[in-house]
Amino acid sequence: MSACISVIIPCHNGERFLAEAIESVLAQTYAASEILVIDDGSTDGTKAIASRYPQVRYLFQLQSGVSAARNLGIQESHGDYLVFLDHDDRLLPNALELGVHWLTTYPESGFVFGLCRNIDIHGLPSQGSYRAVLEHPYEGEVYPNLLRGESIHPPARQIYQRRVVEAIGGFDPNLTVAEDYDFCLRAAARFPGYCHNEVIAEYREHDVSTSSTARPSHHLHSTLQVFRKQQHWIQGKPDYEAAYKAGKQHWCRIYGPYIVYDITFYLKAGRLTSALTALYLLLRYYPQGVLTYSRRQSSKVP
Repeated sequence: MSACISVIIPCHNGERFLAEAIESVLAQTYAASEILVIDDGSTDGTKAIASRYPQVRYLFQLQSGVSAARNLGIQESHGDYLVFLDHDDRLLPNALELGVHWLTTYPESGFVFGLCRNIDIHGLPSQGSYRAVLEHPYEGEVYPNLLRGESIHPPARQIYQRRVVEAIGGFDPNLTVAEDYDFCLRAAARFPGYCHNEVIAEYREHDVSTSSTARPSHHLHSTLQVFRKQQHWIQGKPDYEAAYKAGKQHWCRIYGPYIVYDITFYLKAGRLTSALTALYLLLRYYPQGVLTYSRRQSSKVP
């Protein structure tokens, strides 16, 4: 008996890339049972593009964020397995076939995933991408790896059993960034995951993606929220506690050096509350950034 797969594509003003995402699903060697495009309050041609494809079920919601869009897709879908494909990414032709194969091989796994290829705005392989780590083989136990900051972004790399998604309650609508990291951590804390290390998705790097436009202080603030939600699962488990500590340090090193610039950005924009939040994050989690910034500014003085 064949498995039923639902591919859920959240989209906000994604007319530039949406057709490529849909067509990458239609080109699968193992056909998806349904493709749902969840329009998150778009004001461009998203609906017209989705309507070109009779295989696509189009659903509209007032703009509520990507988590709410994915949750609506979960609610409206019927597949035993779920794949979350962002509108600007693409699946390689064997992505679903490999997902079904490995979930069938390891039915105790709540989810399986592969690797991705970084592509540029034109869909060509990115040269020297700073996200090259997403293309590297993934080894070791999934949950502690995730705690340490070894992301399995983007969501298109993963295929989930529906029972897992329902058990963890879907995506957190209170998060506007790091929501997919939170989702993976919550799934991996309760269910085993397996990486087959084959390239199955293409992650598009461009300047208008959420991961590119959100400020570093916003990223760090959200990621720390995600970590706090894991405290229940790590308590009394030394290996997990060590991974948790290493992960917090990792994300502080990633975003910390740029937070001081967020403070000046927010002050110039008249956003005092955001500036104060960024200042707190800087002093609490990356205080060395103050000294580094001061040295840079001093070097500019004639």
